[in-house]
Amino acid sequence: MSEIDSPSTEPASSTMRIVRACLFLFRLTLQRQVFSRQTLVNLGLTIVCGMIVAAWSYRGHRTAMGFSDYMLLPTYISFLMPIFAISYGSSAIGGEREDQSLIYLLVTPIPRAAIYLTKAIAVSLLVAIWSGSTLALLCWLAGEPGKTLLPIYLPASLLAGLMYASVFLLLGAMFRHGTILSLAYWFFLEVLLIQMPGTVKRITVAFYLRCMLFDAGKTYNLGLRTPADVEMFAAISGESAMWVMICAILALTTFGAYAFSRREYTELG
Repeated sequence: MSEIDSPSTEPASSTMRIVRACLFLFRLTLQRQVFSRQTLVNLGLTIVCGMIVAAWSYRGHRTAMGFSDYMLLPTYISFLMPIFAISYGSSAIGGEREDQSLIYLLVTPIPRAAIYLTKAIAVSLLVAIWSGSTLALLCWLAGEPGKTLLPIYLPASLLAGLMYASVFLLLGAMFRHGTILSLAYWFFLEVLLIQMPGTVKRITVAFYLRCMLFDAGKTYNLGLRTPADVEMFAAISGESAMWVMICAILALTTFGAYAFSRREYTELG
């Protein structure tokens, strides 16, 4: 018996087949997500927000603080970035369920956990590209204030975008109407809890995102400016917020892979 035909080579060959299958699934997921109505919606919203920022840039007395307060926080941080994550996160697996194509994916020899992780990587890449490129565009349109704030906003927004994506991917995988639940979480829980005093807001992504932004933007007087605001928001350090988001992304992805591997999709039968 040759070395190639020996039983010891069978596990390695099986692993390589799974890796190639995951790479194909990764490319297919990117292709389906990029050429979709979600991308058209995201593109349209980005153009509208870009026009708003361009109009603001013609005003006099433009400052980094003003650009942050009146443009980036309400249009990008509180609107565009979560929309990007909802568009791609909730539809990565939820869209497969709606199209009745998830059953074909589940009968492949790819382990379910590997399917989920492959989808998570593809979604994270798309959300990071959209978030980073849109932020760069808005900052470029704003002129000097945008150039000042780009290195402050970019790390926090990318990390928060990945955390949003991991939350919405999990909701899309676990619930049949994951997109609706994702919108409900963003519109109601995030918007409502971030305005409440005390520590209850710490279950939201927006809290840790703003902690990173406020900490990194102290030089430009971003964020909390009065003792009352500081006491009400009860912020943590930017470094602590960063590690909380990193750990949350890893935990959500690990739990999602486990839950997806155990989930019975009876409606596909």
